[in-house]
Amino acid sequence: MERGKMELDAIDRRIIRLLIEDASRSNNELAERVGLSPAPLSRRLARLYSAGVIRQTVVVDPRAAGIGFQAFVEVTLERTASKVGQRFIELVSRMPKVVECHTVAGDFDFLLKIAVRDVADYKRLLWSEFEQIAEIKTLRSTILLDSPKMKAGVAP
Repeated sequence: MERGKMELDAIDRRIIRLLIEDASRSNNELAERVGLSPAPLSRRLARLYSAGVIRQTVVVDPRAAGIGFQAFVEVTLERTASKVGQRFIELVSRMPKVVECHTVAGDFDFLLKIAVRDVADYKRLLWSEFEQIAEIKTLRSTILLDSPKMKAGVAP
């Protein structure tokens, strides 16, 4: 089965919606809520995970974890050649403070989300680590003030 190409039925969709609402539900509770016994539910979950439809992740509260500064950074590369973009992706993938990397179409090439302790940590990241990436033409930061709505996934 090709990752991401799975046909979802109504029960699969309900499982996904319930997990998005509250991922801490036990398998027994989840099975009961979708009208299955625990064994068939476990098989469905295994299938959804192996197909890449759902992924297990942990959502961390930034403030509680000591992350006092977050920003979105628009990155424009000197050239948009595939090798240049792939090298950029590989480099930022090794930076733990870059928590998201999105390839975009529009006025810039990548949108990054950065999570650091404070402004000094952010300045060090920009001036030390990003300065080492010669392919970067411009960086433009937008400071994140608050996140009144965040979802870890979307229901199909």
